[in-house]
Amino acid sequence: MALTFKKKAAVLSALVVVLAAVYILTLVFDPENRRGDSFAWLDPSLVVMADGIEIYGPEGKTELRRKNNVWFVMDNAAEWPVKQERVRDFFALLTMRDSYSRRVSSREGIEGLGLTEDRASRIIVRGGVGLPLLDLLVGLPDAVGREIYLRRTGWNQIYSADDNFSQFTESKPASWYDLRLFPEISVEAVQQTEISLTGMESYLVRRSGRGWIIPGNESVSLDSIRIDAWLRWLIEAEGEAFAPNPPEVIEGTITFRLGDGSTRTLQAGPIYEQRTRLVMISGSPFVYVLPEHMLTLLLRPASFFFNSSS
Repeated sequence: MALTFKKKAAVLSALVVVLAAVYILTLVFDPENRRGDSFAWLDPSLVVMADGIEIYGPEGKTELRRKNNVWFVMDNAAEWPVKQERVRDFFALLTMRDSYSRRVSSREGIEGLGLTEDRASRIIVRGGVGLPLLDLLVGLPDAVGREIYLRRTGWNQIYSADDNFSQFTESKPASWYDLRLFPEISVEAVQQTEISLTGMESYLVRRSGRGWIIPGNESVSLDSIRIDAWLRWLIEAEGEAFAPNPPEVIEGTITFRLGDGSTRTLQAGPIYEQRTRLVMISGSPFVYVLPEHMLTLLLRPASFFFNSSS
């Protein structure tokens, strides 16, 4: 008799769970609950006030702060530069007036769609003295994974929209880092390049008309296409992380002289942990971690640029 009662209790419990799920799904997918509202989560006029961003997601917390109109990622006591265009994309998403489907406004819906404060991902934009300009909860994706459920903290109303939010809530803090070595230099601006590496003879290449020469050894024919491709690759190169301290010694340098007379210098230290090197860029306070094989490809001997007929 007791066994029969336990079986009945288990069946009833399972039925309650199923009915609750059906209830939530009915509320969510009922056309009556899919009315559209057009609005922006964040008033565009508030962006100029924003000086802090906090994102909580599966990868932990990402914290950004704005100083002198430039955004940085906060990492304990360190501040790392941010891809400013990624911040602009972030605010463009929040301030864009869009049509959001109104779903449910019940406690069951909030819990069933992962929009409770202890389960949801979260986006907080702060301004002024730390007051939240926006506190947005990002819940579960829909059945087909194309939409996401959203709720402003303190609201009961749930909305759904195309999932453009997970790219921010599910990314690691490092996805915001601006690890470009030379973000403000173009290939066309480089007039001269000097390369030096311990154990390798230093050399210099300079523009001459539409090509390149080695001053003092102009008889050597250089492959201009290869030099331009190498320059482009170097200028577009990115580190894989930031390091807290500079290298103790310098083993290799690459110096650009630009058309305006200014120079930029890359300084590379010896082999670091896990086959990497620490790199510093003149004019930047940051130290970058680059894979050793990348530096090997960048610190080429002069013969690499010779025409095959030379």
